[in-house]
Amino acid sequence: MKNLLVLLLCFTVLSIMTTTAFAAETKSPTLSVNGEGIVEAAPDRAAISIGVVTQDKDAARAQSANAKAAQDVINSIVALGVERKNINTSDYSFRPTYRQEANRQSILSGYEVRNTVHVMLDDLELVGKVIDTALNHGANNIDSLDFGIKNRKKLQDEALLLAIRDARQRADLVAHELGKTITGVQDISINLGGVGAMRMNKMYAMAAMADMESSTPIEAGTLSCSASVHIIYTLD
Repeated sequence: MKNLLVLLLCFTVLSIMTTTAFAAETKSPTLSVNGEGIVEAAPDRAAISIGVVTQDKDAARAQSANAKAAQDVINSIVALGVERKNINTSDYSFRPTYRQEANRQSILSGYEVRNTVHVMLDDLELVGKVIDTALNHGANNIDSLDFGIKNRKKLQDEALLLAIRDARQRADLVAHELGKTITGVQDISINLGGVGAMRMNKMYAMAAMADMESSTPIEAGTLSCSASVHIIYTLD
């Protein structure tokens, strides 16, 4: 009886090893490819950071002058038709300023107040007008101008579809040359890129401020969104 159990156990192990070896030998070949997709679109949103900076030897006067100038800037932008809900203070600072004496001693020279107003625009025709109006009503710094897309997901989906089609086209080309047929997908990984925002920084702002007598021209250009995939296809 004991010998019979040993024989049955050996037979079971041998069967499992044979089945595993056969499965390994008949495993379908695979083809691994990458695909890329890029979509371009015109921006439909703009964000402007407008700065009001005031300085004075007296702290109260520095703060008061800044508050008045910032309020004048906001009111002038609202007068253009921009809703107040699209205008907010993104940064505020109040700090003492110092001058360096010959003996390297720091002496209090006054106070500086900075108030940065963030404006979101859905009408790109207003971008230049907002900048000009703000600079004419007390603003003395444009920290940044960013263009973007409201429906980022739609662009990302379009880029992803292009990436998948690109991968399949590459796979079909290779499979055809090898005399193989694609039978399915074993694995896929996806990488979605962001929508590249166009930014105009302080150098642009300085140029706009230097030419305040003329209107500020704005060209939004185009933005791009990318996606990539890595797909492993099974072949026959």
